[in-house]
Amino acid sequence: MKKLLLFIFILSYQFVSAQNRVVQYQLIHHYTIAEINSILGATGASTFFSPSFEVDYYRVIYNTSNALGNGSTTASGALAVPTGVSCPMPLFSYQHGTQTIKTSVPSNRAGDEFKVGLIACSSKGAIVCMPDYLGLGSSSGFHPYINARTEASATIDLLRSAKELTDSIGFNLNQQLFLFGYSQGAHATMATFKEIETNLSSEFTVTACAPMSGPYNVSGIQAETIVKDTSYATPAYLPYVIMGQQAAYGNLYNNLSDIFIHPYDSLLPLYFNGIRSTGYINNRLPDTPNLILDPVLLDDFKNDPNHFFRNILRDNDLHNWRPTAPLHMYYCTQDEQVFYQNSLIARDTMHALGATHVNAINVGAFTHSGCAQLCFVQGFFFFNSFADFSGGITVTDSTTAATSSGLNDGQIQIFTNNAVGNLNYNWLSTGLADSTSLQTQLAAGSYQISVSDSRGCYVIHNSTVGTASSIHEEEAESFSIGPNPMQSFLEVQIPQHIAEKSYHLTVTDPLGRIIVFLPNQNNAILQLDLTTLNVGQYQLGIESGRYRKYKGFQKI
Repeated sequence: MKKLLLFIFILSYQFVSAQNRVVQYQLIHHYTIAEINSILGATGASTFFSPSFEVDYYRVIYNTSNALGNGSTTASGALAVPTGVSCPMPLFSYQHGTQTIKTSVPSNRAGDEFKVGLIACSSKGAIVCMPDYLGLGSSSGFHPYINARTEASATIDLLRSAKELTDSIGFNLNQQLFLFGYSQGAHATMATFKEIETNLSSEFTVTACAPMSGPYNVSGIQAETIVKDTSYATPAYLPYVIMGQQAAYGNLYNNLSDIFIHPYDSLLPLYFNGIRSTGYINNRLPDTPNLILDPVLLDDFKNDPNHFFRNILRDNDLHNWRPTAPLHMYYCTQDEQVFYQNSLIARDTMHALGATHVNAINVGAFTHSGCAQLCFVQGFFFFNSFADFSGGITVTDSTTAATSSGLNDGQIQIFTNNAVGNLNYNWLSTGLADSTSLQTQLAAGSYQISVSDSRGCYVIHNSTVGTASSIHEEEAESFSIGPNPMQSFLEVQIPQHIAEKSYHLTVTDPLGRIIVFLPNQNNAILQLDLTTLNVGQYQLGIESGRYRKYKGFQKI
């Protein structure tokens, strides 16, 4: 009977359809450039990001579906808006990871993860939504942890709220939408992505999606933490999932003693009371998660592939569908909390279903916490290949080659079209004077400039100054790539003396946007998986100290 009721419930839920989402909004902080620089320095992110915009940070209360999916409730979230910008900007949505402290959420500027959205807003100029989720922030009830339906509805209704607030707050949106999140936030990101592409494609179009270290195969590889009698880094996840799904379905159990042995049936409500951290809870549970479960229930779960709880986990799997928009899943191979195979299973399943723009990227041999910042950096560079902050501005250049590699007599002239008002030229390359469209006395190499207009619209443009002579000298020091043209993989061979010192590798698209960034590499041979690149011309750069070499290649 319980299985039948569950099946009927899964088929019957629906999202709130009311047009007006916003209940209230409040400006809770204005971030100056100095404040954002301080945050970047404290988080170690200043190596990769720099603030370009001050930010108004809002708390938004909005209407959304309730946990059971049979009515409405209110939820909270944050909205970050760059100030002094009238340019139509992309909409980003960042979904945060596991949180058991009710107040430690983006709308309260609590914890660290709200800073991810703040940095995206300030460094890029994007409008950034950050949902708290149901049961967290100002939302009542228990948080439906790892529940795809409520994660998606809370995220989507905050996106709708952002659209409602464009006139009230005073910002403009273009048609681009980027989704990203870490850990549980990756599950929420994928849930939102799936809901939009499956049911809401007439309302939203996802431009690109970047979930990071997420549990997409909940009923499979991630459920091994239930089945195996081995220790696990975060035993709090298991009771959180069970109690969270009870909040979302309402029929998993009548009493906690139906699921958990004593004394945990009595202790868990005290642990998950909204004021205890995940670490606090972990320290009070056995390292082997299934030791808190009723032995009969556990045995049934292990032996019955259609056990009611297995069906609930299966209902929240997100690996087995066919996305259309570009999807990059980032993972680390030493992740002790969310097994990296989640990303590989999702990639392979999606490919088998016919998806053509799905990739799983190995960020390195890092733990769950160590993986985060590297994922954010790579995810932002992935978004760079699609994000449009131009407002229609186009930038071209005319270059004069340096006479030889030893002389600084090259030149770049920048030309701009479709800009509004006064132009600002910000040369991002070290040592170049700003506020000018002409640079002279340049050495051979690559240079980058940001051109912005009075609306706050901007284009980042890459220019290359070549050499008129000493070609053999240049080639002797250069790297090689192949095959060229390429389809999926590109092999890069680096001079050994450069590899020994470490180097940065970049791939830029025809608009000069960096779409791949691999810092601090020391391999003499690299295999780059560029399957998800669109057909076209690209430039690959290797930079190490004064060594700066660039080669073009074609994706076919």
